[in-house]
Amino acid sequence: MRRLNALVNDQEFIAAQSRERFRIAMTDHGSTILLPNVLEQLRRDAPDSELVVSAAGPHTHDEVAAGRIDLMLCGEEVPPELENEIVFNLDFVCLVGARQRTKSRRFTLKQYLELPHAMVLTGDGHQAMVDQPLSALGQKRHVAVRFPFYIPAILAIAQTDLVLTVPRTLANMTKQMSTLRTIEPPRELKAYPYFMSWHPRLTNEPAQAWLRDQVRIAARSIRDRSR
Repeated sequence: MRRLNALVNDQEFIAAQSRERFRIAMTDHGSTILLPNVLEQLRRDAPDSELVVSAAGPHTHDEVAAGRIDLMLCGEEVPPELENEIVFNLDFVCLVGARQRTKSRRFTLKQYLELPHAMVLTGDGHQAMVDQPLSALGQKRHVAVRFPFYIPAILAIAQTDLVLTVPRTLANMTKQMSTLRTIEPPRELKAYPYFMSWHPRLTNEPAQAWLRDQVRIAARSIRDRSR
């Protein structure tokens, strides 16, 4: 009712007075990249608001459409019934464990496919933005271990011969917590867009418009630091 009253009466959203509950679903690496900046802004500007973060999954777009999630952040293509925008583009690097002796500065596709991989699951049993391009080429990598999260995967492969393919921004953020070497991926693995999506009924809602602005500010800060 508070939301409806604000919308009907065209009330300005005042972050410092808000007791809004914001519900965001994010991917694992997206939460590592974006969440610290977003949360810092919310605690500073809207300290009485509540942020509920959940893991994005195969059915989260349905949750957004049903009104159970306000905002979704992921690299998956957004259904046409939802509004969306690209918050940034992510490209990949490969992190390799200490027992992987390859000296290449960039993997060829042949080298990449011959090596054992650690996979972080972002879809139904696969890492969508890596495995879909490979599948389109009729190729499949050898996966030795599958993880649900990036940070444990980065720590776990340190003393192995495994290759872990991660977004470059995430690799840069985690440099201080690991000794993993970085190798450029095959050129066949392209950069991909990372989307922010929401239901059209929330487009003009003041609190939700403010939340989306906080995500944009956080994403812009990350892009500026990466230059």
